[in-house]
Amino acid sequence: MRLSNQSAKLPSLRSITHITTIQYIIAIAFWAFVSWQTIEQGLARPLFGVIVLGGAITAYTIENIHEARQKEQTDRTGALVFSLVANVITTVYVILNFQELQTVRVGYGTQVDYVIAAVFIATILYLTYDAYGTAFVGMIVAVIFYSQFGYLFPSWLYHGGLSIERGLQVGILDFQGIYGTLTQVMGTMVAPFLLLAGLLRSFGGFGLIVRGAFWLSSRVKTGVGQMAVVSSLLIGSINGSALANTTITGSFTIPVLKSTGIKKEQAAAIEAVASSGGQIMPPVMGVAAFLMADILARPLLDIFVAAAVPALIFYLTISISVYQINKRETNTQLLSRSRVIEEIPEMREWLKSEHPRQDAFGYRLLEVLQFLIPIGVLFYQLGIARATVMRAGMFSAGTMVLTGFAFLIVSNLLDPTMELNAIPQSALSQFGNGIRDGIESLAPLTVVVAAIGLMVDTLFTTGLPATLAFALIDISGGILPVLLGMTMVLCIILGMGMPTSASYLVVALLIAPNLIDFGIPELPAHFFVLYFAILAAITPPIAPGIVIASGIADADFWKSCAEAMKIAIPVFILPFAFIYNPQLVSPNVSLNTIITAVAVITGTAILSIGLNSKGFSSRLPSKVTPVVGNLAQIGVILVGIVIMVVPK
Repeated sequence: MRLSNQSAKLPSLRSITHITTIQYIIAIAFWAFVSWQTIEQGLARPLFGVIVLGGAITAYTIENIHEARQKEQTDRTGALVFSLVANVITTVYVILNFQELQTVRVGYGTQVDYVIAAVFIATILYLTYDAYGTAFVGMIVAVIFYSQFGYLFPSWLYHGGLSIERGLQVGILDFQGIYGTLTQVMGTMVAPFLLLAGLLRSFGGFGLIVRGAFWLSSRVKTGVGQMAVVSSLLIGSINGSALANTTITGSFTIPVLKSTGIKKEQAAAIEAVASSGGQIMPPVMGVAAFLMADILARPLLDIFVAAAVPALIFYLTISISVYQINKRETNTQLLSRSRVIEEIPEMREWLKSEHPRQDAFGYRLLEVLQFLIPIGVLFYQLGIARATVMRAGMFSAGTMVLTGFAFLIVSNLLDPTMELNAIPQSALSQFGNGIRDGIESLAPLTVVVAAIGLMVDTLFTTGLPATLAFALIDISGGILPVLLGMTMVLCIILGMGMPTSASYLVVALLIAPNLIDFGIPELPAHFFVLYFAILAAITPPIAPGIVIASGIADADFWKSCAEAMKIAIPVFILPFAFIYNPQLVSPNVSLNTIITAVAVITGTAILSIGLNSKGFSSRLPSKVTPVVGNLAQIGVILVGIVIMVVPK
């Protein structure tokens, strides 16, 4: 994923290569098609999903063919070229035969249908492997094997087995599986918001967030850690991947944290935990919000409102823990812009002042408004105009283009050193990078969501999810805490190494129904599994988020995991509070919601003090033995947990 910000060096129109030209053409054609569908609604939703997936795979394969050729990866280049050709043939074939496949050949297919379906399923599996590695594609292959040979499995895993033809029908030809609801949601709900996110990045959103976080850390003595938290949470909400966020923001937050005296393991832990939190921050929520709205058939605004209080608690939880570490470990020297740029050259592009009027209030106000106005349009469209999610997202993205262009023109006109003929080129470069970034973010997610659709619909055809629900309830003995503990472990296992959208889809469709069948309301159940799927990124022994952060910090992985757990334990308790206090995740915020949130935050603060305060025993009277001090610390931790979870 590329870093784009207003002061970063964008490619000039003269420096664009042939492959970049092709990528721009694909991006323009793709978003023009999505815009047309938004306005005209001229295609049936399944057919729209077919074209969106075809466009996403085209963008993904072309980008990665170029990368593989540069690295001289002959086998990968060949596989990607084959995937591109298979995608084009399949997409054209399905478009031409759409009406007949949907109305006539339902439940059966021709020999050509089955060959094309089999090749395309193999293509999706390879692209999933190429994008996300062996573990996830291995899970899908295992599901396909299970669907074909269910009669080989014992006890409650047994089923009669699907025929190959039936598997291909479910997988693609009946517009389930790969072309099912999940892929359609990527086009109708997720794509517009990833376009908006790409434009936000390209027109300077990242730079604004970093400068705002830096402003905090340069004025508050314990604000250095908060800089990492704020920037990671906000940028992470745009990214949609805790791992990508750790890579992007960790490259500058971790060195800053280390430069102020924080241990390298603690710096890695702070960044990894904060980066995971961005996935639950409205309005983007790592695109999980849009998927949740579709699965639960609820207005998107309801999901935003329900997510707001938990996200605030999450942020305050991390902030309190980081405050404890900051206060204990760092020196009291305030950060200065010049010192950070000197020690961390990578921060120069984010923090240096290039514009002669950059410190003027009017300039700053314009810079903020260019991003606030599109977000305002988004909430107006969703909450007041009651527009569809697709229309609201595309209108907001269009507004971002207008405000981005307007800001560039006004700010450059105020700069006496700027040549007037450079303004259109700068604006077009940022626009081009934004739409290209949007489709590059969408492409791998669409591939993995299509693969998840294949896996989930195949599993549902075998009847395993319903059987699994009864099995979990039976194993737990009907005891809610036991069921929740088992669900937590399953969600963490299934969420490891995957982006937020993919991990949420797996647990939402396979695990959340178990909680709902047990009598837990829909929203608390879905937020419960969402949080633990996200926390998989920082959970040992895999903890891919900590792997990345500790690598950047040059820190020990296991020590970083230990520090991350000290920070994140309150966050692991938080989803249990959703179950016992469902008003925390209600679309109707009431006084009871606020009172409960205050109580949970109080419990969080107590728990964090118990976990992160160094020399706890030293705060007690000198006659108290270390054993008593340790018991007191454990007591504080337990009190914090009880206050967080107990029904209010």
